[in-house]
Amino acid sequence: MKRSVAIGIASILGIVPLVTSAGASTPTTLTGLSASQVLNVSLKAANAQKSATTIESALDNQVRVVISSGLRSGYALERLGGHEDEFIYVNGVVYAKFDPTLVHLNYGVTDNSVANKWISVTKGNKFFNYFSTDLTLPSLLLVMHPGGTLGFSAPATINSVSVIGVTGTFGAPKVGVGGTETLYVSTVAPFVPVQLLIMESKSGVTANVTFTPKNRGDAVSVVAPKNFTQINRTNLPR
Repeated sequence: MKRSVAIGIASILGIVPLVTSAGASTPTTLTGLSASQVLNVSLKAANAQKSATTIESALDNQVRVVISSGLRSGYALERLGGHEDEFIYVNGVVYAKFDPTLVHLNYGVTDNSVANKWISVTKGNKFFNYFSTDLTLPSLLLVMHPGGTLGFSAPATINSVSVIGVTGTFGAPKVGVGGTETLYVSTVAPFVPVQLLIMESKSGVTANVTFTPKNRGDAVSVVAPKNFTQINRTNLPR
């Protein structure tokens, strides 16, 4: 999940594939279903909406990301403290724009010539998967899939919606990040995700990250920027 790199999340490991169905048809109740079945019913329902705007926040809103994602395109605006970046994904190409600090954070080099400018990245470039992850709705739903042995949290109410939480593990062991991940699912059909909570820890420091989907089914209109530079025409790593 690239937009959480700044707070210690570098990757999602051990995610099981999203299944297309939890049964022959969508159930009318979650009663009697296992945690894995509830999770898959909810993710299937979210994917059927075809789009969503998801707000990610952490560290008392010092990190805030708004992602408008469709099935094949998406846009994200990320604010990290006083820094900002943007991503567009359309027609199989990612366009990324970073301020000078985030150029270094994301590309691993200092190059002010590309700061605050749109850079296009295509498949085959080392940054393509890193930048495109979670911009489309299907890839975002993979992020919302807790790992490990799944269980239920106690029923609760979030944003006036009755929910049940499906809880599992979250972790990126290669960078020393671990924690728990809970997807809160509406208890009313079609059982869409209401909120994702990640409790992330690294080196004894804990941060809570929340994802809140909104505006499901709204049209996502994404176009490529008029002015951009192909990454292979820059001095950035590729």
